[in-house]
Amino acid sequence: MGLGRIKKGVLLAGTAAVLWTAGFAPASDHASGEAGMLLSATYYSDDWVVNFWNSESPNMEQELRQIAEDGFNNIILCIPWREFQPQMAPAAYNDYAWKKLDRVMDAAEEQNLSVMLRVGYTWDYGGDGSVLERYGKLLYDQTVWKGWLAYVERLYQRASAHENFCGGFLTWEDFWNFTETAAALGKTEKSRQMAEKTGYRDYAMEHYELEEICRLYDGEVKDWEEIYFPGRELPAMKVFYEFYDDFLNRILEESQKVFPDLSMEVRLDQDPVYGTNETMYGFSHDATFLCQDSAFTSAMYSMSMGQGSKAEMTARQALKQMPGVLSRLTSSSKGKPVYLDQLLFTDNTPGFEDNPRLAEDEKAQFLRSAAPVLEEYTMGYGIWTYRDYCNNKLYNSQFALGTKGWESSGVLVLEGENRRALLSAKASLSQKLDNRQAGIGGEGVQVSFLAESQGVSDVTVTLGGVSKALTISGSREVKLDFGNVSLDCLTIENSGASLYVDDVKVYTWITEGEIYGFDGQPGSCLEALRQLNEELGR
Repeated sequence: MGLGRIKKGVLLAGTAAVLWTAGFAPASDHASGEAGMLLSATYYSDDWVVNFWNSESPNMEQELRQIAEDGFNNIILCIPWREFQPQMAPAAYNDYAWKKLDRVMDAAEEQNLSVMLRVGYTWDYGGDGSVLERYGKLLYDQTVWKGWLAYVERLYQRASAHENFCGGFLTWEDFWNFTETAAALGKTEKSRQMAEKTGYRDYAMEHYELEEICRLYDGEVKDWEEIYFPGRELPAMKVFYEFYDDFLNRILEESQKVFPDLSMEVRLDQDPVYGTNETMYGFSHDATFLCQDSAFTSAMYSMSMGQGSKAEMTARQALKQMPGVLSRLTSSSKGKPVYLDQLLFTDNTPGFEDNPRLAEDEKAQFLRSAAPVLEEYTMGYGIWTYRDYCNNKLYNSQFALGTKGWESSGVLVLEGENRRALLSAKASLSQKLDNRQAGIGGEGVQVSFLAESQGVSDVTVTLGGVSKALTISGSREVKLDFGNVSLDCLTIENSGASLYVDDVKVYTWITEGEIYGFDGQPGSCLEALRQLNEELGR
């Protein structure tokens, strides 16, 4: 069925006009069934979503062609808020990232791929310090709130100027870190101040009687002024989750005014909360499931949802469980179509090994058998890990931005379609990594880069107080295992002949999706995925 019917005409929305032509359709047409199923792959080239917007992506056209050939009709782009809008007062924008957005959308259009945006992705290396403070301030800082809306509006206007713009969604994931921060404050003066500052106290006063609040705080609160952010051991976590769901609804509602039909990936997981009788129950976030005025509700679905304590399951068991979870979502969203922007049929994230999961030899079978369930209960799905990626800790690792983010001596970045750093004799190149803890952990630090010597180069690579020496003659890919060293500062020093360096990576983990490997080679589930897309695209 491809991208469905050809639609012509102009849809006026807010300050922008969108022209839908040549077979591209908005998300609302996929939701209504006019445009068939939406089949998406998250795109980050040969890098990672955290590095993508400051990298070159020299093989973009071939990569997008492969996505289309694998049966997808859409790509998802994660748009990091801070990297696109590094400053809010006055507003300042990252020109390279915005130009790359245009470039990706143009290249996707050439492959007949529409583009869906994940708006406000949390993690980036586009600024100093933690980005989480910015997200937390959305609850109480008007400057940050206005900055967010300016970013969202600019993103909509820029993306909707392209014919293959499909739509966008927020996700609960990108705003959830504040819930951890708040719960960790404990019964402190800072917690009480923040409860007042963020409006949590006002929310409690509006929705509860003081007597009930006292009971939910196990008697630790006797007056409204004493309210603080509850810890997870208190029944009052119920009140906090209700408050935070209300915040998510408000930010979506306001964002939809400048980004029409913006949806939100809602939290399907139920959070454990203690009742006043000390028994535990699951708190459901179904108050967010309607997604305000959007034509569809988005969600992440993993194999562990709705499952008990099974360590492994068959494809049949996993598919049997899906309708119940998705029906609950549809019911709470008043029948709105569901878009599974992340269908996590496999997950090798450290720390989650005990979660229920598909047995290794059942993953391909799950994909081959999933079409009927997806057709009945969703408007489409997306894959997060289309290509295996490492959690590269480096900013500007391909020198797309020259030496920005690096400290260098005797280094020249050569212009052209594929930039690379030229290290003369006695040259050095280094980058601090102290604040680059985004992403999962792993065991041991790996360093790799492409190198080409114009003769014979003696190279020293230093990280975490450990130095490794090597001699390079000609072209090669350097791979070094530094073991369990600290991620402080990477330094590459050269002596001898001039040396070209490119595509530098410092990482501790490779996320595996079993579709395409880290080296780009086909994975064990590729053919099953193609079969699924063929069935859904008919």
